[in-house]
Amino acid sequence: MSGLTIFAILFGAVCAVAGFTLAFRQAAIRRWFGRAGLPVDGADREGGGDALTYIFRIAGMMLLAFGVALAGMFILFNRG
Repeated sequence: MSGLTIFAILFGAVCAVAGFTLAFRQAAIRRWFGRAGLPVDGADREGGGDALTYIFRIAGMMLLAFGVALAGMFILFNRG
């Protein structure tokens, strides 16, 4: 494999891990940004919710999908 392929696969893996962390480990990301912990669950039951929670979920899943697709395509196209 060429150096570009290895770099693209590693970049895809980093994006996938960052996306997973952003989507599913929000308490760690909030601490890293200097915010308090996760919001109280009562706010979600009333329909209000925390906008930052949804932003992290959507952005995290998009980054996760991008990383998996990028690494997967480079692996599949360079096997042949």
